[in-house]
Amino acid sequence: MGRKSLKTERVSQILDAFERCLERNGLPGTSLDNVAGEAGMARRMVRHYVGNRADLIHTAVARIIKRFNMTVFELIDQSNPEDRFRAALDYVFSEAFNELPATRLVAALLPASLYDEQVRKAVKSIYDAFQSGLDQELKRHLPNAPDHERSQVAYSIMCLSFGGGWMGNIGFDRTFNLRNKQIAEDLITHLKNTSGTPT
Repeated sequence: MGRKSLKTERVSQILDAFERCLERNGLPGTSLDNVAGEAGMARRMVRHYVGNRADLIHTAVARIIKRFNMTVFELIDQSNPEDRFRAALDYVFSEAFNELPATRLVAALLPASLYDEQVRKAVKSIYDAFQSGLDQELKRHLPNAPDHERSQVAYSIMCLSFGGGWMGNIGFDRTFNLRNKQIAEDLITHLKNTSGTPT
């Protein structure tokens, strides 16, 4: 396998620096100058390889979505087919999921999404990708479930998972998230029963 292109290496270096700045300073404290300093390069090089701040956020969000897919759904792909959905549920309510760098980066973007339309769209695209992945897993698990109800359950599971993780980050007892997982399981059981899927 050949060596990565210089552009690929530089973009990766810039995105890594952006993520470190974002976790440390939040989005308002993350400028192109900060990112350039963190990456050990001139600001003009950040602009050359990635673009302006809006381009940087867009590129970083695309990488976050890719990482979610790689870490969550590839892990699920490694499960036995009959245990696949159970593995998905176990993982999205686990400490390992809450400690993913991508999960922490989403949390760092959330405050700015309240007032910055560009960031709001970026964060929503992350959640859209995650909900879509859950919805596809539910469809595979419960193929007879009505589309709208299945999508609603995927949304609720996402909210329970991320919400419980966030509450743990700010000091709530992390074991409370086990109750969220039970609620998610109850939603799936209800969906299974209403779709006529044999138990």
